[in-house]
Amino acid sequence: MPDSESSPGLDITWPSKTWATASTSDLYFPRAKKRPRTVSLRVFILSLTCLFIVALALGLGLGLGIPRYRYKTIYATPPLNYSARYGISEDLDFIPMEKLINKSEIELDTGFASSKGIEGKVREYVFNVSQALAAPDGFTKPMVLINGQSPGPLIEVNVGDTIRVQVNNHMANSSTSIHWHGIDQRGLTWMDGVVGISQCGIPPGKSFTYEFRIDNQRGTFWWHAHSSVQYSDGAYGAIIIHGPDEMVPKTDDEKLIFVSDIYHTYGSVILDSYLKPTSKWDPSESGVEPLADNILFNGQNTYNCSITSTTYPPSTNQPNCTGGQLYTTKVRRGHSVRLRLINASSFFSYWFSVDNHTLSIVELDGVEIEPITARGVYINLGQRVSVILTADQTPGSYYVRASIPKTCFLPYSTYTSAGLEGAEYGVKGIISYVEDEAGNTSNPYGVENNGLRGDVWEGCDDMPFDMPVPMRKRPAVNVSETNTHYIEYAFRQAQEVNRIFVNKTSYLPLPNNATLWKAVEQKFTADRDNSYDSWDFGLNQQVLLVPDADQGAQIVINSKDAMEHPWHLHGHTFQVVGWGKGPFGSDTSKTTWNLDNPMRRDTVTVPPFNHVVIRFAADNPGIWALHCHVAWHIEGGMFLSLAERPSDLVRLVDDMDPEVRRLSQSFCGAGE
Repeated sequence: MPDSESSPGLDITWPSKTWATASTSDLYFPRAKKRPRTVSLRVFILSLTCLFIVALALGLGLGLGIPRYRYKTIYATPPLNYSARYGISEDLDFIPMEKLINKSEIELDTGFASSKGIEGKVREYVFNVSQALAAPDGFTKPMVLINGQSPGPLIEVNVGDTIRVQVNNHMANSSTSIHWHGIDQRGLTWMDGVVGISQCGIPPGKSFTYEFRIDNQRGTFWWHAHSSVQYSDGAYGAIIIHGPDEMVPKTDDEKLIFVSDIYHTYGSVILDSYLKPTSKWDPSESGVEPLADNILFNGQNTYNCSITSTTYPPSTNQPNCTGGQLYTTKVRRGHSVRLRLINASSFFSYWFSVDNHTLSIVELDGVEIEPITARGVYINLGQRVSVILTADQTPGSYYVRASIPKTCFLPYSTYTSAGLEGAEYGVKGIISYVEDEAGNTSNPYGVENNGLRGDVWEGCDDMPFDMPVPMRKRPAVNVSETNTHYIEYAFRQAQEVNRIFVNKTSYLPLPNNATLWKAVEQKFTADRDNSYDSWDFGLNQQVLLVPDADQGAQIVINSKDAMEHPWHLHGHTFQVVGWGKGPFGSDTSKTTWNLDNPMRRDTVTVPPFNHVVIRFAADNPGIWALHCHVAWHIEGGMFLSLAERPSDLVRLVDDMDPEVRRLSQSFCGAGE
């Protein structure tokens, strides 16, 4: 790769004013008086000597291998001051790729022993959260890392095990938390790790230990920071739960594949711009989501260093860029491999495929399903999918692809990401057969015209809601009127900014407090309710009451927006029992119901101008978040919470470990 692409900040920059003084017309040469010949000869010899010394010095420098970059640094612009540009600590460490990516964990080559015993073990981890510089795709940027990794440390357990994670916040100026995405946290709502809901953020220099037991859950889950947009900068990792009774076909091997987007500017800087009346990427309109600069497989990809970001162009002091590397892995011919896919992106969903191979979809969000043979699979933000690949093709190397369905997003953006254009709106990795590493083949199974689908399911939408069939059959739960709620969402102008409103509320977290700690002091009685469902939390909060313990709960999610949105519920795996076009209830014939054995998930795709109906058993008292998983939409207000069985919640909090409660409340300034 040319130096101009790999190291743009080191190119020679010759100051024009230096050469401006070199014109002989601007110089004054006084006429020399005639002197004796011996003096002129001396001057001549001296001049020759000086010229010889200069020539020798240049010859040694240019011809004897002194690295060229040493000359470049003399004339180059100063290195980028990350502290001044991003408001982060000075002198951050740079983490090289071989330390940033833990390949043995990505390959699930950990030697973990699945247990069939009843007695669970305590699996202990230490997460050190810090800021550092790294270059996942070759472009150096500030990141939020766990133990210097991204993806962060793998948590691998058996059903019945207890997970204990001590989180140490080593960041200088930012609080943090860790959410365990998809884990029910039964009876432990204060361990859910959501800043502003189940806790206040862990302050700089402080620690908090999360501890919870895994019961009756198995499959693929993940964890991520749930404070501001920190996971956009790399703070995420996988949770693998093994169970002896998992109803998934056995395979010869397993691998982990994260798909994520990456912004070359620090996330908090982009967020600050996004929440203003106008942004860096669109100075004329409010509420335009920032488009990523690139897509990553397992925290890595390549990047064309000659491309300048159109989302947040760098200053004249260009960060270093080296081009990056592709994700690669190996399989044996004839073997079957379980690929555990996790979408850890901030904004994009993907169509995942492997060239010349069909896939068998066997798990969605920790729920085993009857195998579906498909050319690929759609995966939205926060979702997990397990697919089985059989290496039955001609030995060689094949591209693994995650493609952005452009018709889902681009028609609704006001600008184009130069980085994504250069990456052809996707990411590629390579699966090579161990027996042969010859070339790669074309991709007949990718999304090409995703807006013009035929009978096949590909493109913008998730798979049809009644296509996956859970292996563990459960009928839809019965619901009561008091546990039934209806929400609708849309973008609306709020003074100078474009915010997202769910019903009448655009969410903002409580200042220096968490909804949980205020909820245990609330009286959820009819005289205290209002049309905003804000109770005494304030008009920026919406808390839906689920009081009935004997019946299930039903939430109707109604879209009044032109984009799809991935909705995630904490504390439950819900049933997708109904769906249809247009607003719910306007025409009952437009709602399709599936009450026999509906699909269960914790993150569901709500199509544009459609409605989806979810149900869950009201069997887990707590304060549970319900939100769109687009990072920018969370911060833009697309968020609410459920107060499930608040009277039982009060008893749970009264019985919780007093030291855990004291420490957690101390982060808010609400406790001693």
